[in-house]
Amino acid sequence: MARIQTAKDAIRRIWSFSKALDLALVDEEIQKGLQIDIGYRHGEKVGYLCLRLGELIGIRGKELFLLLIGGLMHDIGAVGGFAQYHGDYRLMQKHSELGAKILEGLSLGETLVEAIRYHHQTPGDHQSESLMAKIIAFADKLDIIMTTKRDIYKEKDDIVRRMNSLVGEEVYPEVFPAFHRLTGEEAFWLDLEGDLLEATLDFLFKKIDDAYCFESEEICNLIQGPSFTVRLAETFAALIDQKSAYTGRHSRSVAETATKLSEGLGWSREMCQEMRLAGLLHDLGKLAVPRKILDKEAALDAGEARIIRTHTYYSYHLLQAAGFSRNIVEWAAYHHERLDGQGYPFHLAGELLPVGARIMTIADMFVALTEDRPYRAGLSKEEALAIVAGGIGKNVDGELVEAAREILL
Repeated sequence: MARIQTAKDAIRRIWSFSKALDLALVDEEIQKGLQIDIGYRHGEKVGYLCLRLGELIGIRGKELFLLLIGGLMHDIGAVGGFAQYHGDYRLMQKHSELGAKILEGLSLGETLVEAIRYHHQTPGDHQSESLMAKIIAFADKLDIIMTTKRDIYKEKDDIVRRMNSLVGEEVYPEVFPAFHRLTGEEAFWLDLEGDLLEATLDFLFKKIDDAYCFESEEICNLIQGPSFTVRLAETFAALIDQKSAYTGRHSRSVAETATKLSEGLGWSREMCQEMRLAGLLHDLGKLAVPRKILDKEAALDAGEARIIRTHTYYSYHLLQAAGFSRNIVEWAAYHHERLDGQGYPFHLAGELLPVGARIMTIADMFVALTEDRPYRAGLSKEEALAIVAGGIGKNVDGELVEAAREILL
């Protein structure tokens, strides 16, 4: 049973980060660049479709697990290309290669990297013989078509006819028989409108025992291991920071500052490592905020402010769903809470705010004030900490501000 639990935990972790990508893909500038309307759960659906198609084609064990990851993360390059190609049609051309380069850094193997690199190829391109790429391409096209339907189950016959018309031109004929077998299964269509994570876990583990997971054990342990977790956090910190012209390397700087503070306070190595991860991922929910709001120089209107105030809520639930420790979740997601209870999104106050969250608040404010922005130069450390100190008793902890003066100056 241990292998099954490890596999489930690994899937939940990757799934949560896929949801973060899906939130980012709804941004109108990305959709303009891709020149298509992407559904809210595009990565989730493509991941589930890849799993079902791959299993029928005969893919098993580690390769099936990698195919699921490939489907879930196939558009990571669309988010990774945001800074360079936002609103630019070249994003469609470039995002597959960008995604492959990003996944190379996660060290999940060349098979997955090649699949992401060629997931927009068509039968006439003759670029790659990767079966995984062909399945992802099929699933990607299928979900784009399903996005145009109001009721997938009721309109499934139209969807099947449309996919059939694309065989040999836009989708690969070797994948279609598996899809045709799936089309007669009511649960397949209904699952696409429900909880796809639970449908995936149910499909994978309902009829198998611990031994089935043996082939996937290495990659599952890798995903749950500390080294991969850090690489994943660093990867997403870079994706978060490049979404806005203003944030540069904000997430990474907050992680460095918060870790320096916790080390200076004499925290254990394990807690400092948790602080680093929390810092890297504290703004994960900002992937859901449109760039035009993040980059707005003028004061936000009431509607825009409401949207900004959702990002820590998304961070909380994405990190919780990914199986991170309570410390990491709370330290990351509470960085806009205030001691006086006037923060967001939970309006926590006083003793309900853990020390780690209070440190993160100071680190976030300090970095935001000292980093250069396109519309102003960064403040000195002394000036920044003076401004931070102005919030003592309201939004920051006085004792921690004094410690920050000793550690950061």
